Amino acid sequence: MQKVVLVTGASRGIGRAIAEAFGARAYAVAVNYRTSRQAALEVVETLTAAGGSALAIQADIGDSHQVDRMIQQITDTWSRLDILINNAATTRDRTILKMSDAEWEEVIRSDLTGAFYCLRAAGRVMAKQRSGAIVNISSLVSLRGAVGTANYAAAKAGLLGLSKVAARELGRYQVTVNAVFPGFHFTDLGKTASPDYLEQVKRESVLGKTTQIGDLAEFVVLLSQQTTVSGQIFNWDSRIIG
Repeated sequence: MQKVVLVTGASRGIGRAIAEAFGARAYAVAVNYRTSRQAALEVVETLTAAGGSALAIQADIGDSHQVDRMIQQITDTWSRLDILINNAATTRDRTILKMSDAEWEEVIRSDLTGAFYCLRAAGRVMAKQRSGAIVNISSLVSLRGAVGTANYAAAKAGLLGLSKVAARELGRYQVTVNAVFPGFHFTDLGKTASPDYLEQVKRESVLGKTTQIGDLAEFVVLLSQQTTVSGQIFNWDSRIIG
């Protein structure tokens, strides 16, 4: 039986790497995107050219109706949903005293509310199956903070609480829920970081370097396959917490 995974924000960056890692293991992959249609289709083409099964699905995850429609499209296509990777995120960095209502609300809507909508919709399918795995991509910033990231840090911290509650509530259905700090990567989002921040990341790393996106993708796949690990937070980084 072919397993099915939904990766949100999968048209580029970390999401794309994770989608391709699942595809390499013969998973059917739902590639979610909001605006980057061509990039999402390129991911699908890559997966299908390698003999896999993939589908690009447009949905703004901050809209619960679009999320429900996306989950329905997945189950109509493959009759099941085994794994959800809550990866989609956006940033609107600005210091607290200068941050607008819109900048706060946009990031919370995308990075936290959207993850909740996806978790809720996917969780309903998995509960009926009595099996499934959810991995929420959080951020080390949720614990450490960083200047200009109040909206992003708050959303990613909220994901940690959501992960723990969902793990308790969905455990009875044999659905696992975990969260991952992915580390710093040279994605489109990562490339917007200042040179000073990059140097800080390297200084704080006990290895003196940033993490590899391929290694992260492999770890997320491995974590999603575990049936006795739930409610945990994994730091996939060499910066020590505390």
